[in-house]
Amino acid sequence: MNIRPLDRTANRWMSRRASAVALAAAVVIAPVFAAAPAFAAVVDPVFPITSVTFPDTELVYGEDSQSYFNGDPALKQVDDYQICTFDYINGEPHKFNQTQPSYSAVAPLQNWGFLNSNGYAVGDVYTVAYAEPVENETGDLVCVAPALSTPGLVQASLTLVPTPAAPELPASAAPITVKQGVAVDQIVAITFGAGWDFSAKGGWIAAGPQSSAGLENGEIYPLDGLQYESIGENTPGVTPTLRVYGTPKYSGVVESGFQVGDNTSVGFGSIVFNIAPASGINSPIQIQAAAGQPVAGAKVTIIVAGLKEGAAWDVTVRSTPIIVGSGTIAFGGQLAQQVTIPAGLAAGSHSITVTSTRADGTPFTSVLYFTVSATGTLLSVSATAPQLAATGTDLMVPSLIAGGLLVAGLGLAGVSVYRRRNSN
Repeated sequence: MNIRPLDRTANRWMSRRASAVALAAAVVIAPVFAAAPAFAAVVDPVFPITSVTFPDTELVYGEDSQSYFNGDPALKQVDDYQICTFDYINGEPHKFNQTQPSYSAVAPLQNWGFLNSNGYAVGDVYTVAYAEPVENETGDLVCVAPALSTPGLVQASLTLVPTPAAPELPASAAPITVKQGVAVDQIVAITFGAGWDFSAKGGWIAAGPQSSAGLENGEIYPLDGLQYESIGENTPGVTPTLRVYGTPKYSGVVESGFQVGDNTSVGFGSIVFNIAPASGINSPIQIQAAAGQPVAGAKVTIIVAGLKEGAAWDVTVRSTPIIVGSGTIAFGGQLAQQVTIPAGLAAGSHSITVTSTRADGTPFTSVLYFTVSATGTLLSVSATAPQLAATGTDLMVPSLIAGGLLVAGLGLAGVSVYRRRNSN
C-alpha cells in the first residue's frame, strides 16, 4: 500500500485556497528529443538516458502528468548512475529544480495546479531535462542547470492551455470523537457519492492546514496536534483513504474540510471533530493551566463558531474588567483565538467573558469562572458562578455555547489546503 504524508514542505507539494481557485489549465505536449549530451560526463562516458516524453496530449483539471525517459513508462530509475533532473519555466531554471546528484531519474511533476499556484499563466512553457553532474573546484559532483540550448541536452516541454473545470462530486465523512491531550490514530470513514471512479488512475485526498505555526495576533488552528496522511494515493483500482493521527492540543467541536479527486473529478467534504476537554468542563473557553499552576500568564483558548462575519468580539477578565483580546470575526463566522490572563489578580473568584454577535444577529456571551489562591495559583475552574473577588461583581449572565461548528482547514470556509502531486 502506497502511503505518503500530506503535510510537508517538499517541492512537489502545492497549497492554495479552495475559494480562490482561478484558471484551470492543462498541458499539450511539445516534446524535444535529443541524442546523448555533448557536455563532458564525469561518471561514465555513456549517458544512459536518450529521450524523455510526456504521455498526455491534454491534461484535464485535477490530473497528474508524468514524464518518462527512454520511452518506457515502467522505467523509474537508472541503477548505479548519478543523474541530475531539472525543470524550467519559459527556458529559465525553475526554483524547484534538483540541486544534488541522485541515482533516481524520476522526472519532476508537471500539472496545472502546481504551475498556476506559483503565478504562471496560460502560454508558459514547462520543460524537464536530464543531465549528468559536473565536478566543482573541490572535485565534488554537483548539479548545475545547463541552458536549454546546450547541445544534446535530453529534454521535453509542455505548453499550458486552458481547460474546463472538473466536475464536482459528493463526498462526506463520519464524525470523529477524541479527547484533548489523548493520542489518536484512525482511518476516517469517507462515503463517496455517485460518479466517482478510482479504477483507471486511482485518486487522492488532501486536508489541512495542520499547525498554528505562522498565525498571528493570537489566532490558533483548533486542530493543532493532529495530522493527516493519504493512503493508497494515485493507485489504480484503489479507493484512497485518509488517516488522522496525533494528539489534539485544544478542545471543541471543530469542522475540518478535505478535498478528494479521482484524477478527473473533484469533491469537497468536511470532518466533524468532537474533541472533549481534558478538564471535563464543556465550554468554548478553556484555561490552558492545571490546578496549582500560576494564573498570571496562563493561556486561554476560545474556539467558537456560528458568529457573524465582521462582527466585533472581545475577551474580558473580571473582577476589575480587563480586556485581554478583541477583534472582528473572520470569514466563515469562526473565532479561534488565544489570550493571556494578566498578572495582579486578587485571591478569590474571577471570570473570563467572551462577547460577540451570532450569525442571526443576536448577542453571543460565554463565561468561564476560575478561582485564584493567595499565592496566585489556579485553584479551580467552573462553568457556574461563585462569589467573585471583593474587587467587583460580574454582571454578565453566562450563556455557555458549548460546540458550534468551527470551519477550519479547507472546506466551505475556503481555507488553505495542501495537496501533494506525484512524479514517476
